[in-house]
This record gives sequence, C-alpha cells and structure tokens, in this order.
Amino acid sequence: MDGAQTNGALETSQEEETETVPNANDRERNTSPTEYFPLSSRTVFCIFASVNILAAAYAPTQDCDEVFNYWESTHYLSHGFGLQTWEYSPDYAIRSWLYILIHAIPGKLVFLLFLPRRTEFFVIRVVLACACAGCETRLFSTISQSIGPRVAVNFMIAMASSSGMFYASVAYLPSSFAMYTTMMGTAAFMDMNGGLKTNLGIVWFALGATIGWPFSAALIFPLFLGEFVFAGLVGQVKGVAYRVWEGILVILVIVVSVSASNGFGAWLLLTSLGPTSGC
Repeated sequence: MDGAQTNGALETSQEEETETVPNANDRERNTSPTEYFPLSSRTVFCIFASVNILAAAYAPTQDCDEVFNYWESTHYLSHGFGLQTWEYSPDYAIRSWLYILIHAIPGKLVFLLFLPRRTEFFVIRVVLACACAGCETRLFSTISQSIGPRVAVNFMIAMASSSGMFYASVAYLPSSFAMYTTMMGTAAFMDMNGGLKTNLGIVWFALGATIGWPFSAALIFPLFLGEFVFAGLVGQVKGVAYRVWEGILVILVIVVSVSASNGFGAWLLLTSLGPTSGC
C-alpha cells in the first residue's frame, strides 16, 4: 500500500515537472527578440554618428553644385563676400536662401568664437553628420518596434556600411536634406504607437520638398496609398482624411514661408517649383 502511494506521488511530481519546466525549444520560442540584439537608441546613434563624422572629416566634396551654389553662398552670408551663382540673383531667384541660412548659423557661431575659418567647414559637416545620424536612429527605432529588432539591425548594418550613405550623409546639398526628412517622414508613417501619424509624415515630406529637393515629394505617394488601404480595411478613412487635411494646411504655411524667403523677401516666388531647382 505504501509502495503504491509512493509510486503515485513520484508520478504526480514528474507530471508537475513536465508541465512546469519548458523545454529548450519553448524557451527559444518565448524569448523576446530584443534579447538577441539589445541595442539601445543611444548605442545606434553613436554607431551612425561615428561613421558620419568620419565622412565629415575625410569624404571629399564631389559635386561642383555643392561648392559654388552652397558653400560659396554660405561664405557670402557669414563673411559678406563670395561668389554668387545666377540662381540666387534677384533677377532669377530660383533658389531659396532659407536652406543656406540654416547651415550658415553654425558656421557663423564658429566665426564669432575667433576659430580658424577652415573650422567652419568641418563644423557644418559635423552638424550634418549628427543630423543624419539622428534621422537614421529614428528610423531604426521605428523599424525595430514595427517590424522586428533583427530587421532593424540589418538596416543599421546596411546603412552604416553603405558607401553611398558615407558621402550623402554630409553632402551640403538639398537632396541630402530631403533624404533626412524622408527618413523622418517614413518613420512617422510606420509608427503606429498612439495612432496613425499621417499628418506628421506629410509635414516631414513637405519640409524636404520645399526647403530641400522638390522631386522628393513623389516618395510620399506609395505611403499615401498604403495609408488609405489600411484605413479602408479598419474603417478609419475619415480619420486619415482629417489628418491629411491637417498636413496640407501645414504644407501651405511652409510653402508661403519658404517662398517669402527668396531674395530675403524681395520676391514672393515659389522656387521649389522652378524649372531648374538644383539637387
């Protein structure tokens, strides 16, 4: 009798152990993917910033448009003299001075600190490098939350090792600025924490198209399509339409502001739609 009770107790304890102790496959399946790639946003930003700052220090200026349309114009704003291309002439005014002014501010601060003039060049490039790293980190975080950490790590490796990004991250060109805003806009469209952020995504793309490269606005149409398809499936078409209208209103404010900046307010021209807007 006692032996039967002992055997029953052993069998019961074995069943409890079998039920309570998961096997190796269950542990692997239940493990959060973030445990495989525990990369914080700060770590990712440091990785991107390190690569971009190397580009700021060693990547050559490869585009003549960058030299004569942007560096020369920045020198003119900072020091009062320099070459001016015909695109910035009041007779044509097909480029906005706002993009130049934004980049001239850190260079002017260096000049006021009585540092060597060549330092201005590298400071502006480092500012561009850190701005690009911030946009890359934002997109990395959104991919990690929306798709998965492993995909985000693959994205980070591809971006950090890309020769194209090495040069584009610090290029003083409107197309690089549009690249920054495109990453931020894409992250806004992908981020569904707290609801859809259609209006914020529109604002980022609008900034890139008006202040930077106007043709980058075409990149928003596939995202628009996906947004409305998703809204139709979940029955939120009215909500998306309202957010789109909010974004359009902000676009109108941005367009008027940028247009008024051409020729420092001398002409109210929409230069972003000009036939020869540079890249």
